[in-house]
Amino acid sequence: MTTEITATVENGILRPDVALPFPDQTRVKLIIQLVESENQTWVAWKAFLAKIDENPIIGDGMPFNRDELYERD
Repeated sequence: MTTEITATVENGILRPDVALPFPDQTRVKLIIQLVESENQTWVAWKAFLAKIDENPIIGDGMPFNRDELYERD
């Protein structure tokens, strides 16, 4: 049987985030893999939004009219 769970290390001891589905005294094999704390796409998106806040695009100009938007022959 294979079960995948997440856990947190506290003072060098693994604390599972959920109860384990095994009876006491069951021997198991652990494979430890770090879990990214935040999705990298979300980190990049937040950095992008921060840059926009630092350098806002100000749109105070007058909007283009129809003749300015389209070339006329």
